[in-house]
Amino acid sequence: MKKKVIIIGLDGATFDVIDPMIAEGRLPNLKRLIEDGASGPLRSTLHPNSFPGWSSCTTGTSEGMHGVYSPFIKESGQYAFRAMSGADIQTKTIWELLSERNRTVGVLNVPTTYPTVAVNGFLVTGMLTPTLSSDFTYPTTLREELLAKVPDYIIEPRRNNNKFERAAEFRACMDARMRAIDFLFEKFLAADFDFLMIVYSLLDRTQHDFWDDMDCNHHRHKSDSPHKNFIHEMYERADAAVGKLLAHLDENWTILVCSDHGFCASLYEVRVNEWLHQEGLLSYQNGLSWKAKQKFAALKARVESKIAVAVPAGWDNALDKKVERSRAVFEEIDWSQTKAFFGQDRGIWINLKGREAEGIVSESDYLNLREKIRAGLKKLTSPIDNRPVFEQVLTREEAFSGRYTETLPDIVVVTRDPRLVPLEGKSTEGIFLKSNTTSGAHAPYGIFIASGAGIRKNVKLENAHLRDLAPTALYAINEPLTEDMDGRALVEAFTPEANGERTLRRQGTSYKDGKHDNAFDEQEQDEIQERMRALGYIS
Repeated sequence: MKKKVIIIGLDGATFDVIDPMIAEGRLPNLKRLIEDGASGPLRSTLHPNSFPGWSSCTTGTSEGMHGVYSPFIKESGQYAFRAMSGADIQTKTIWELLSERNRTVGVLNVPTTYPTVAVNGFLVTGMLTPTLSSDFTYPTTLREELLAKVPDYIIEPRRNNNKFERAAEFRACMDARMRAIDFLFEKFLAADFDFLMIVYSLLDRTQHDFWDDMDCNHHRHKSDSPHKNFIHEMYERADAAVGKLLAHLDENWTILVCSDHGFCASLYEVRVNEWLHQEGLLSYQNGLSWKAKQKFAALKARVESKIAVAVPAGWDNALDKKVERSRAVFEEIDWSQTKAFFGQDRGIWINLKGREAEGIVSESDYLNLREKIRAGLKKLTSPIDNRPVFEQVLTREEAFSGRYTETLPDIVVVTRDPRLVPLEGKSTEGIFLKSNTTSGAHAPYGIFIASGAGIRKNVKLENAHLRDLAPTALYAINEPLTEDMDGRALVEAFTPEANGERTLRRQGTSYKDGKHDNAFDEQEQDEIQERMRALGYIS
């Protein structure tokens, strides 16, 4: 009997919401999968974020191997960051490996898949795809067929300040996604797929935007909010979408459900550059430009709080284009007096001579400075409970291993409480600012559920990591892992009989050729960064 495997991604799903809803009988499909299978918490990447997260999930490798730590890639030798794309992932995805092995694959709406790659099957890209006019399918002819069948298809919802309209678009996006899946199964009915991966991304967007509506303890909560049940509604819609998808599958499929991270309230932004400034390690230029930008942003916030319609076309371009505000932070820095800075990639960089454009720190001072910063950050205490902000302050060598370690930040911080969100923006109000953009934040543990062919029933798993998904999927269809994957196959999820039918082995390499170019033009970069600001990834 042929072995088949599907990975179903529920971006941002958390057992903190799922478990109570299952107890209330509101998520029948997820309940059935859990009871019929193995499940447990799933540790995300060091920076629990969709972009390194899905990169690790789909490649079975960690950040130092695939080279992605955040949505943003630091430009070599520059004080600038650009939006990442699939072209920046330096290890092969599971569908690339399986295509090389003549296995048949189908991929839909997985973040970080744009630009497309040729596969032995089909691929429809997900988040970070610039527009519906982009070549977002393989084969390219699939794009027109998909849009003909689902003309209201949405890759990612747009930014919209009217919560009623935003919620309506989220519902429409989920509905269109389900119709797209029906179309793809109908089109490829005769194809004997070995592997499928489908991601539903709306839970992440919903929890970013509506957490304060649900959470009565959030500082922005309004008891009369008409949206207080919207997160639960979207979980119910995701559960229904999973059920509809499972109806297309026979008993030969092994089903792996995962999220790239969990979710919690976003309570405070931690302005790390402000801490560096107070420590005398970062200096700002004199001048009025920053104050002018702050006044502009304040004006925008006041106006937006009074309007009840979507932001008009061109509004964000005029007042809040993300690329302008993010670059403004670094334009204000006096690099001749700055020894370290916190970047859009959520890492601290030493302003090193010979590496940075205006570096001032010598190689001989590098290690001492890095240790000074580490020691200081470990003493920083939270406004919530006066305990340390950071659970870990790691050097690059401690945080990463692999070929691309040297392209990643010098220092990485891991918050003890995910309700504290480190950001790079300048602050005139101190290091800690109450969150005023998104009300939900990423948490380090997502969900893992395995069910179907070969899986043990009603078993709780521990110590699963997001990078274990691709190795586990390969093992499920008795394909070898690569020799250098640092994720593992979760063999403990399988029955003894299933393990007896499979051989855990390794073959070949995960690494690509190391060549990659920016996939986006300047306008697309701006559009992508604007979406990142809407999700709270940039201050």
